[in-house]
Amino acid sequence: MALVKFTASNFEGNCTVDEQFVPYLERMNIVAVQHQMVVVVTSSFRKDTNVNSAIVMPAKRSNHLIGYAIDCNLKNLTTGEYYNSKKMKDGVGADELFCDHVSTSTGLRWGMAFDDSVHFDYPVNLRNNELWERKYRELHAVL
Repeated sequence: MALVKFTASNFEGNCTVDEQFVPYLERMNIVAVQHQMVVVVTSSFRKDTNVNSAIVMPAKRSNHLIGYAIDCNLKNLTTGEYYNSKKMKDGVGADELFCDHVSTSTGLRWGMAFDDSVHFDYPVNLRNNELWERKYRELHAVL
């Protein structure tokens, strides 16, 4: 279990994640290329749940704490349109088509399931408590 910097053709911003989360983001990048979207990462791995200007109250067992989540905005390469949290939850547009495609084809969960339109994760905290605890202890022991 190691944290790595993730980069891809259609990703912008600082993206630090668990190395085992990378394949999910690679699949998300494939969808971004198909939809001519850029994923603008605003948050990835977090040391704690103290988040300035949080749109949604961070969960105590957030997947951000183990490097299995990102928050992002989107940019449309075709139109130049920028999609922030409000636009990403309005229910219409190319951004929702992209987010729906990500959630149905990559193994990632889109945060709209819990009213967090900018969030994507692999829900380790829901599927494997033991793994979440192990990753959390290992990553945070050195911080």
